[in-house]
Amino acid sequence: MKRISNALPLIDELLSENDRICFNLFYLISDAGSAFWVTDGQFYIIGQTNERLAMWVWIKENIAEDALKEIEFVIEERLELNSNLNVIADERIIRPILNRITEQKKVSYTSMDPMVVYRCNKVTNTKRASGHMVMSNDKHKNILKKFISGMVWDLEKRSMREGEAEGFAEDVAGSSNLYLWEDNKQAVSMAMIVHRAKKYARINTVYTDSSQRGRGYAGMLVSEVTQKILDEGRIPMLYTEQDNICSNATYRRIGYTLCGELTQFKFG
Repeated sequence: MKRISNALPLIDELLSENDRICFNLFYLISDAGSAFWVTDGQFYIIGQTNERLAMWVWIKENIAEDALKEIEFVIEERLELNSNLNVIADERIIRPILNRITEQKKVSYTSMDPMVVYRCNKVTNTKRASGHMVMSNDKHKNILKKFISGMVWDLEKRSMREGEAEGFAEDVAGSSNLYLWEDNKQAVSMAMIVHRAKKYARINTVYTDSSQRGRGYAGMLVSEVTQKILDEGRIPMLYTEQDNICSNATYRRIGYTLCGELTQFKFG
């Protein structure tokens, strides 16, 4: 087990392409100059931007017992820094480790519904919708505040804190990565390319106004954003919730295929 400063060469060496897509957040973590990386160079890679954010743990199938104990030690060490640590990993492999930690340290954790991970090699969407894709600009700030507030309510069932929606709109309005679908000059849906790596680009923040759903707007928008990524020579990928039946059906119709599932575990 050792700390490393740059995990990218090891990610490319140890992970299959499917795993590199499932653990695509490794590429975002690597952008942080002070990121925390631990590996044994063979069976696992652990990455975390900082102690407050989620720890991503890739574990190879048929991992050696000594390596499992090392992962357990690292998680316990990071729990000392953040008692509400979030861990994201393959549930089949990580859960026995977490159970041992709870027994030994007298702590508890909860698990969220699995995240489904998709990639797209070719857009196949056959469902059409009226309207067209546009890039966001400063004139869209109010609609972006509305969209992000609706999205947070759908996902977390909470109202946004004061200034939160305004901050989002200020940050993304006019961004070259935030796209809207307009129909009859009205913005009805949004989607964002949140990160680009050398070979991959990740889409999220997909939302359609609640009064405009069922018309195929999100599918058309994600299709066009996906095609834009493909035209750049990158592989589009995204995460979604396993229990979001509508989103999963839409992404599969567009041409996204399943890469795997990951689960987030929260201590505290």
